Amino acid sequence: MCGILGLVRARDGAPASTAPLVDATTIVRHRGPDDEGYFLWSGVGGGRAYSGAETTLASRERHALLPLPSHGDWRVAFGHRRLSIVDLSPAGHQPMMHAPSGLVLAYNGEIYNHVELRRELERLGHRFASTCDSEVLLAAWAEWDADCLRRFNGMFAFLLLDPRGGGTLHAVRDRFGVKPLYWTRRGDTVAFASEIKQLRALPAFVPRVDPSAVRDFLSEGIVDHGPDTFDENVQQLMGGERALIRLDAPGPAVETRRWYALSPTSPSRSLADAADQLRHILTDSVRLRLRADVPVGSCLSGGLDSSAIVALVQRTLAEHEGHAGQVTVTARFDGAQFDEWHFAEQVVRSVGARSIQVWPTFERLEREMGSLVWHMDEPFTSSSMFSQWCVFGAAAHAGLTVMLDGQGSDEQLAGYPGNDGALFAGQMRRRAFRNLLGETRSFRGRHGAAPLGQLLHAARVAFPSMMSIFPGRWRPSGSAPDWMRTPTPSRLETGSPADLESALRRQLLSTSLPSLLRYEDRNSMARSVESRVPFLDYRLVELIAGLPDWMKLRRGVTKVALREALAGVVPEPVRLRGDKMGFVTPEERWATGEGKRWFRREIASALDLAADLVDVDRLNAATVAVIDGTVPFSQLPWRVISLGRWLAMRRPTTATGKTLSGAVVT
Repeated sequence: MCGILGLVRARDGAPASTAPLVDATTIVRHRGPDDEGYFLWSGVGGGRAYSGAETTLASRERHALLPLPSHGDWRVAFGHRRLSIVDLSPAGHQPMMHAPSGLVLAYNGEIYNHVELRRELERLGHRFASTCDSEVLLAAWAEWDADCLRRFNGMFAFLLLDPRGGGTLHAVRDRFGVKPLYWTRRGDTVAFASEIKQLRALPAFVPRVDPSAVRDFLSEGIVDHGPDTFDENVQQLMGGERALIRLDAPGPAVETRRWYALSPTSPSRSLADAADQLRHILTDSVRLRLRADVPVGSCLSGGLDSSAIVALVQRTLAEHEGHAGQVTVTARFDGAQFDEWHFAEQVVRSVGARSIQVWPTFERLEREMGSLVWHMDEPFTSSSMFSQWCVFGAAAHAGLTVMLDGQGSDEQLAGYPGNDGALFAGQMRRRAFRNLLGETRSFRGRHGAAPLGQLLHAARVAFPSMMSIFPGRWRPSGSAPDWMRTPTPSRLETGSPADLESALRRQLLSTSLPSLLRYEDRNSMARSVESRVPFLDYRLVELIAGLPDWMKLRRGVTKVALREALAGVVPEPVRLRGDKMGFVTPEERWATGEGKRWFRREIASALDLAADLVDVDRLNAATVAVIDGTVPFSQLPWRVISLGRWLAMRRPTTATGKTLSGAVVT
């Protein structure tokens, strides 16, 4: 796992300094502490690779690297920080060049099926000098061009320079956006980077807050739901997108294309068949994601998803003699309301793992908030990210360089509460009234009341023409207030999902998973740890997407097919548990109790910084009501604090524009 940077200048530009290249690469040293490299291409010949101050001596000698010059007449520049995971030798140094074709790569990620692809490419005549997946990527592009992307099973974001013809720069992000890739335009220069802080560090970058992003964050608690970011002049490539710049044009024009669109496989005929397929693919996904030349561990919450991964890791390890066993990391809290150790302990005992437990505290949150915000790059919706931050910190302290995690299952298998309305709407549209009646009775049995609000809203979605004669009466209540100082448009997708499939696809591709993947990436990379997510193997996602609703959510039971697949794999109390916690913290207890003074102080500071954006009086009253307990608890106070910390973080800069405050991880 690594940090990458790419700069593309207009043709016939004057000689330029390489200092911004070094600054914006060094600022993400946490993503790649093991090696450093640079590449400059002037538009003539193949370009040249250079070393930086922290390039290892072995890499300098093996690749005959010269020190990076202070200035150069370059058209394209790459910077790379390496976290060595596969082939720890200097052979994996980047940027990496493919001599036969002239291709140059700056790569962040892992292609898990690189072993199988290497064998296929060797049969086609390709030769390799390392066991790195990055070298496989270069050979695959040389052989199949962009069609090679469909052959990759992995997570990746990379920049690839093809100097042939007039030259083309390709920027690519994996299918579901597990690995980040941002870009901006500054005059006649286009820049690509792993983290937004790299772009902010470039000269002449002018930070401009996007009010629509602030509106969606404060009012809806939604972030990362599209290509736009909190900075008006920064965008991200979305999962399954690639961009290209044709270098024979006078100025760099970015052309974005979609290379992957989720296409469900044919639905299984029975639950047993679906469970068998799901278990087989998930097992293989775990097997592939154990490929590493460094220690691998697992995040374990005690929930179904992380428990499944830990159990399947153990089954895979058991096939190999002499393995060192498995290490898990679990966040603990005082109070059963937040602590899942009762379930996690059963999993640990069942697989014989060594368990590491970490206890996130409010005092630690207060102490490390600056580092957390700096690494996140943008505001985040709740303090639950701090729990994950502590887990990856404990993993790094234990010497674990790769961690497996259960991210992505909830969005595919209706793991979150609140999907009943979409399920009802779909059943109404299909005229499946017997199933709808059964679901309604089950809901009433679980909650003590019929789901009248959900049913009425579902009817409005399923039969819009029929229900339009009652527009006021049937309009759903509880729409979020707009806290902005002036009316600000939302970028959120409008309209309610027509069925459960639509609701889950929206969670997977827009409203839920993209933000969780950002948190996952930043929390792990802050500690120089690579996080891998087996539930986002594209084969598994396509299988689950093709399953009928009832195999995902039925009579209040979520993840039906997965639970069936894990029979005999995880302990029964874990397999059958019906509560949902995830990475939680006692945020309500902190905000209304021991941390109340801190919350009030942070909110006051945040509102002062955001006075030009938000209605301070209304927002202050709303947050005070939450903290004082006069209204039900919500994450609104935290969102205000997070926004304020982000606004403050972006202010202090050096003469070159680098934002460095809070960069130290404790």
